[in-house]
Amino acid sequence: MIIVEIEVPVMGKRYDFQLDEDVSLHEVKKEIVEMICRKEQCPLKGDLNRLQIWSPDGHEVRQEYSARENALRTGSRIMLV
Repeated sequence: MIIVEIEVPVMGKRYDFQLDEDVSLHEVKKEIVEMICRKEQCPLKGDLNRLQIWSPDGHEVRQEYSARENALRTGSRIMLV
């Protein structure tokens, strides 16, 4: 397990999440969105598949790959846009 910081620019917020580094980011994205929506009490409107994960330097993170395959480690930052 690793802990990453996930920034959601549209909300202007950041969240720390614990991820299994061997599960694809596509699989954990739904859980991440559900947890943020519960915390912020905001329902998700739209298509979850349109959300993408990016690195802070502007590179798209491969969602079909795991955190390990994307070279994410504890302390890494990613953005959900």
